[in-house]
Amino acid sequence: MKRIRVDFLVVGAGLAGSVTGFLLKEAGADVLALELLDAKTKDKLCGGMMSPNVFEYFVQVFGEGCKDILHPMLVPTFCQRYAGREIRSEATICTLPRKRLDDYCLERYLQAGGRLKDRATVREIDDSDGVAVCADLRTGETFEIEFDRIIGADGAMSAVRRLLTGKNQQVAVTLEGVAPLLSRACIFEYLTGDLGYSWYIPRGEDAVVGAGCLDCNAATCREHMEAFCRELQIEATHPVRGAAVPAGNDVLLEYGRRAFFAGDAAGLISGDCGAGIGQAVESARLLAKSLLNGSSYIKSMESRTDSLADLAATAKKTQFFLKFCIMRKGETAKQLTFLQQ
Repeated sequence: MKRIRVDFLVVGAGLAGSVTGFLLKEAGADVLALELLDAKTKDKLCGGMMSPNVFEYFVQVFGEGCKDILHPMLVPTFCQRYAGREIRSEATICTLPRKRLDDYCLERYLQAGGRLKDRATVREIDDSDGVAVCADLRTGETFEIEFDRIIGADGAMSAVRRLLTGKNQQVAVTLEGVAPLLSRACIFEYLTGDLGYSWYIPRGEDAVVGAGCLDCNAATCREHMEAFCRELQIEATHPVRGAAVPAGNDVLLEYGRRAFFAGDAAGLISGDCGAGIGQAVESARLLAKSLLNGSSYIKSMESRTDSLADLAATAKKTQFFLKFCIMRKGETAKQLTFLQQ
């Protein structure tokens, strides 16, 4: 069986994997990234919303020039809604298509000299000896990769995490579709009855509309999404894509001596609202830093993981409080007239 030798094996060439790989490669390490899908054509389900300070994380990694290339859209108004009431505020957030962001990070990794093998997956991992048995899904060929460190950056349903721990992390259900660009305002609505949220997020030439349910199934999530579209007088989007996202209560940063996790694979997401872009890029940056200088990854992430744990433990209370504030302080929710402003 063919064997490849690398310093770092990165499983997953999305945002977290590409940022980690880029930083390791920039430091002179030998890095190979495996991607289950086609890295250059895949399009991750994600609203693409982030605060300016999160976008600055990308500047820290790639420099000021990334702003001109990524060209995020500034959202002037953020609207939180619940049960027919809403609170509107001036926004300090920006949005962009997630594919644009992922493609940029992947391209920087490749430009730095990082290696990529598409349509490949990990089948077995020997963490003690540092060997992974992998498969090329195009040819069916099986091959081995010998590594010093393996990095699981392969999403909420991480194969690396499952193979090492024997189980998947806890996940939530999300659905999303492309919608017409009716407004530059972002709308975030908390679900009635269930723990979750729906969103309308403009991102330049179009928008995305979706729903996430933390404690119910895909059918219920679809009902919430369709109800949200009717409320906004948006025709139900087709096709609708579904994905699993971390529930936010099952964080894992390291396993054994050689395995580390970043982004969704590590379970790094805000359990009350599903925000994960900032967690992905910061965990990737801090992981690469710790691998290069020998510092503790767990310790460097401590303030973030403590905060996420608190959010996960109090997600229901947090959403109850937000809903209460909207009902008490908000105004009657406006319909399409607001969206067309």
